[in-house]
Amino acid sequence: MRRALIVAIGGIALACTDGSEDARAIAVLIDVSGTYADQAPAVIKTVKAGILPSMMPGDTLTVVRIDDASYGKDNIETKLTLAPRRSEANAQKLQTARALDGFAKRVKPARHTDVTGAVMIAADYLRDAEPDRKMMVIFSDLREDLPAGTRRVLGDDELAGIRVLALNVKRLEADNRDPQGYRARMTAWRERLIGAGAEDFRIYVDDQRLVEALHRRARGGT
Repeated sequence: MRRALIVAIGGIALACTDGSEDARAIAVLIDVSGTYADQAPAVIKTVKAGILPSMMPGDTLTVVRIDDASYGKDNIETKLTLAPRRSEANAQKLQTARALDGFAKRVKPARHTDVTGAVMIAADYLRDAEPDRKMMVIFSDLREDLPAGTRRVLGDDELAGIRVLALNVKRLEADNRDPQGYRARMTAWRERLIGAGAEDFRIYVDDQRLVEALHRRARGGT
């Protein structure tokens, strides 16, 4: 993990300011399928170093596990809304960081990958949070593999008002043999998510780009 992210971990308890007039709701989706489960420790480090420090009082965070059947309340790993008082918000961040460490240690690879189910339940929680600024961050290879009998259809406005970011999109062995497969998969997801009303869909290769985007938006930037 690059130095900027390591430094940010130490800032989890320092990044809060008193009060926030422009709260955000962030949903983080973490893939634990067999092709991606080995990424869990690195993903948790990125969440702790990049996302938690960017959060301010009033912000909401929901962490969703992507596994065999992801559209369920038991797929919510952790959820919090930061308290107005700085001391309370700092304590919440530290407690969440510990919960995420525990999640990384108990990850068991899933046989299938229900990305869409996780997107759907994350969207439900983002709508409930109510802030105008909503963001979904997906950590996955985005290769969906639904169990037999599972059906997922995104509504036309399922992701209305939500910005979607994908980070650490792992290249599969087949992608290394033919990069066009990876590119086609990303294009298909972009068309599907935008078609469901998402404001944007961006893929970040560099962890630091995510950190910069989150902190920029924490200050009210675009």
